[in-house]
Amino acid sequence: MLVLKNKSVKIILIVLLLVALCGCAFGAYVGGRAWTNRLDYEHDYDEVYSHPDYSLETNDEGLLKVLKINDTHFINGEIESDKRTLDGLKKALDSTPVDLIVMAGDLVEGCNFNVRYDKENAIRKFSELMESYDTPWTFIPGNNDGEIDGSNRDVIALMLSYEHFITGNVRDIYGDTQFYIDVTYNGEKAHTLAFMDTGMRKPKITGSYDHLRESQIDNLKEEINKRGVKTSLFIHMQTPAFGTAYELGEDYENMPKRLSSSYKSIPKNALFDEELQNEKLLTLISCGHQHGNDVCSFYGGRYYQLSSPSGYTAWMPKDVSPTVTLTTINVLEENPKLIYHFEKIDV
Repeated sequence: MLVLKNKSVKIILIVLLLVALCGCAFGAYVGGRAWTNRLDYEHDYDEVYSHPDYSLETNDEGLLKVLKINDTHFINGEIESDKRTLDGLKKALDSTPVDLIVMAGDLVEGCNFNVRYDKENAIRKFSELMESYDTPWTFIPGNNDGEIDGSNRDVIALMLSYEHFITGNVRDIYGDTQFYIDVTYNGEKAHTLAFMDTGMRKPKITGSYDHLRESQIDNLKEEINKRGVKTSLFIHMQTPAFGTAYELGEDYENMPKRLSSSYKSIPKNALFDEELQNEKLLTLISCGHQHGNDVCSFYGGRYYQLSSPSGYTAWMPKDVSPTVTLTTINVLEENPKLIYHFEKIDV
């Protein structure tokens, strides 16, 4: 019995040792990829701080069309689900001429162990598709884009090599993207498009979701008031007010409404809601991130619009299919409730 007991103890110790070694190897692998850049590019991220002032002109009727893509979660741009996504995006763009394309985060998959994962190839495949339309396009970092094989700043530096890509940031504020586009009608400023980085996880990969910081919020408030026109904001991750809008807001007709996880899952973004709740010039907040959720509701003088994924590689509930969101902005309309026309387009 004593011999058997000793053998059992040895087996348990060996198993524990193997588990510890595997854990160390796993940690080293993930840690190495989290802090290693595998993207090849020529531009310097710091170019974003000297970006030009961007502007877009509406058509004669005062309309501007923005196509939002989000949560494609590409693996390499070559696997079947990635190809299907690219083909679907092309079909949507071919049938829908727009003035601006917004990739609103999670372009690529985050931490994963897929041996076919090729972040750079995925980014280039997507960027080449965008470039084929001679239309300005931009990218807002999601929580997954900078997790492994290159940071958000590396992704943006790579995209800077594409002619129609536009981006920017403000020195000494939190995040990797924050900039504005003036929308003009007959040469006069009539609307503003704003873009903000909602962060990733802290600590990287394993931590809880990041949140919008005071420096970002203060800059947004300053720019809205300086411009003095109604503003549409595009971000990746939602704020708790999306949950309130889902529960109490007036739903936009023919837009999907779903709830599979709490809209209030990032409680620290309540600071943003508190600071902006009385800002009447902020008339739309548009985001993605929550794959099983959809909402487009008017609440508190603005629209809260959250889109489920645009890609077949992304996880989705069985009743959700990839779509992109077309937002048409009427800059001549004074009533915030009537400024926007929203439409889902199948991918």
